[in-house]
Amino acid sequence: SHVVSALAGAAGEAMTNAAKHGDASAVTLFVEVGDDEVFVSVKDDGAGFDVDAVEPGIGMTQSITGRLAEVAGGAHWRSTAGSGTEVTFTVPVK
Repeated sequence: SHVVSALAGAAGEAMTNAAKHGDASAVTLFVEVGDDEVFVSVKDDGAGFDVDAVEPGIGMTQSITGRLAEVAGGAHWRSTAGSGTEVTFTVPVK
């Protein structure tokens, strides 16, 4: 389905970013399908970054948030420099 494709693409981009930009050695992918929404977490042990100070790149704006917006979903980043990053996605179940 279009929702699964959007989630898979966004999660793939988040994992690519963890390796490419965060130099992560481990990434944990968690998926939970609820009655009302699908929740996905991509958490890494990489370099992390200051979420408020970084200008969102194409990977964040198009490959992640853009894909999710097409299926009424959203993404949220939590990170601290030196402490890894977690990107969470939610998409409503239709």
